[in-house]
Amino acid sequence: MLIQKQYRLYFRTKIKKIISYFCIHYIYFNLFALLFALFQYNRIPFAIPLGLSITQEILICYYYSNKEIVKMLDHVLHIMAYNFVIILFYTNLQYYIFGNLFFLLSFVIRTKESCQSQVTHEYSSIIRFLKTFYRFSQLIASVCISLKLSKYVEWTWPQAFWWYWMFLSALVGTSFTLVILLLSKIINEIFKQYQTVPQEYKSLIWALYISIISSVLSIMWIINTFNILGLDMPIVIGEVLFYSTVSSNLVLFCAITKLFWDSIIDYSVDILQSQITDIESQRELPAIQVIQQKQFEKKKAVHQIFLKKLSSAFFRLTTKEDLFQQSQKTTDLMTERGQTKKILQTTEVESKQLQENQNKLNESNQKCIICCENPPNAVLMICGHGGICYKCGLEMAQKSKECFLCRQKIVFIYEISNFNDDLMKVVTITKFNY
Repeated sequence: MLIQKQYRLYFRTKIKKIISYFCIHYIYFNLFALLFALFQYNRIPFAIPLGLSITQEILICYYYSNKEIVKMLDHVLHIMAYNFVIILFYTNLQYYIFGNLFFLLSFVIRTKESCQSQVTHEYSSIIRFLKTFYRFSQLIASVCISLKLSKYVEWTWPQAFWWYWMFLSALVGTSFTLVILLLSKIINEIFKQYQTVPQEYKSLIWALYISIISSVLSIMWIINTFNILGLDMPIVIGEVLFYSTVSSNLVLFCAITKLFWDSIIDYSVDILQSQITDIESQRELPAIQVIQQKQFEKKKAVHQIFLKKLSSAFFRLTTKEDLFQQSQKTTDLMTERGQTKKILQTTEVESKQLQENQNKLNESNQKCIICCENPPNAVLMICGHGGICYKCGLEMAQKSKECFLCRQKIVFIYEISNFNDDLMKVVTITKFNY
């Protein structure tokens, strides 16, 4: 119990760090949008929004990278890219296209890291998709804008911003996905099919708010940008409304996050614990299978081995006399075949009745006496008791290690097939190593 509390405390600390990391990023994006809009309207110099980006990368690298090489390298690449763009902007050099190399390397190393993740919860795929999609959108945006600014292509500004429609579609799609998830939880709750914890509702509402307001701000920004570029959009947002919306969103986001903070943390801890439990069970399964494989070894019978069926549940190894008697019996049957045919013709009614009785007897003997489903194709050795299927025999040997009739130790299991009348041929031999 104490260990479980320590684990939960550790998970809670880790989740707090992850959620705070996300919140810092979200606040940064809003501040960057605000500062970049001020630059677009010539209120501040270009270095201020990119200076904010550099400061954010340094702080995140210092406090959240945990000295992991991949994460630190990712932040360094972004810092180099932002400095490169600032230098080009103030020197009037048209080499923006080369700045994409930094974003390309960053995208490759972080995507490779994301693909190695083993998380399996229903929300994990959504989070991984959004992170990868954001990095991909950032890379494509950088390429398209740099091609336009360097005049390598004769695109119009709406054509250069084609990636933005993809990014905006992902935001709107995420909002619809979260709405559907929330509605499905509510419907299942109403019809008592599934009980949703309050923490999950609060977490979904928090994520839904972020997704919807991000979509709204993205639409407002692109409309303002096109108007600044002289495209004369039919809708005019204006800088004051945009500043007010961003500022209000920052206040509301902080308020909602503070209100739902404990619920978000608790639910995230539950998700993380379930993921770790699933991963550990998946890792333990191959080890259990290896142990089970070492307990017994199944091989095909190399030499011909026959068993004589003494009853429906007892067999013994054949002797030379058994094989000779079987051969003699077959010869006698062939000699008397003609006489038997005449007798059968005169006693047809009696033969039918005898056949029906024999069929009933065979049907009762053609099912495993344990599961009553599979055909009896296994014999326990060295006692020779059978009448069971191979599956039941294997389970018996693994659990009790004793014959179900005589309690002798099971050393082998012979898998048999019908050879001739009361003779059975051994197909496979399973040896047990207790």
